Amino acid sequence: MVYNQRLIFITYIFDSVLKGKAKMKTPSGLKGKSHSDAEAMAVNRSKELVDLITHFASQQPISEFYNWFKELLTFNENYPFNKAIQKNFAKSLKSSIRMFGARKSFADMFYILDELQKLQKSNPQNEILTEYLAETFSNVISYLRGSWDVEGTSKILNQLRKLVKEYKDNKVVLTHFAKSYSNAISRFCSDRHNFTCDKLLFEIRMLANKNRDDPNILSEFAQALTSIIGTFARENRIDELNQVLDELRCVAGRFPKNEKIQLLLTRGTILSSLAESKNV
Repeated sequence: MVYNQRLIFITYIFDSVLKGKAKMKTPSGLKGKSHSDAEAMAVNRSKELVDLITHFASQQPISEFYNWFKELLTFNENYPFNKAIQKNFAKSLKSSIRMFGARKSFADMFYILDELQKLQKSNPQNEILTEYLAETFSNVISYLRGSWDVEGTSKILNQLRKLVKEYKDNKVVLTHFAKSYSNAISRFCSDRHNFTCDKLLFEIRMLANKNRDDPNILSEFAQALTSIIGTFARENRIDELNQVLDELRCVAGRFPKNEKIQLLLTRGTILSSLAESKNV
């Protein structure tokens, strides 16, 4: 209900923008210019808008953000094959999602996520946009950690799975896929162990097994294992805890020089000692 009400408000704001200064298809500063000059100016303005949205949008009224957003959207519509504009538009969408996620303005966040998905789908050959989308999916799951939105998280993971199938050789996409799982496990397995937790752990384990030599993916797997160890320690599930701890040790043994993985092993070992102290 809250999401729906917020979405109605977003639609109202966006309609207002369309009736205001962003109404024209061609921004006023580009009138009278040749196509090439106008396109070059659009690229420069899109860079400015990225900076405005990234650094100043959080301090402005929401209507001003949507003015900037509409301006970028118009540039992308007018110059659909300009990769610089596509990239700047995608960057601004990423920054917007971080802003709305931090505010817990989830309706705005999902609205902007839809725009990023549209941009990527219309330019499937542009792998930079695909990598941005994968990163954003991971960030969205992280922001949902505070909402206990299991359904929303599952939906995002499903969308990311489809993306991975299409770009299975893209290591950046795969790394964000792994990070999405570790984010989800950190949230949904932090307070209790359940079926969702088992399913997520099984799936990230399969991903890790398919990419055994990738330290980025294995570090996310190690992060997930550490989260599970913390849960098992609180629940005093010693046998299962030891199995997962052994698994974490194996990962750490394969990457002895990876600082992140070694730190996670140290943390997992400390967490496991909590269960041992309860039995003393």
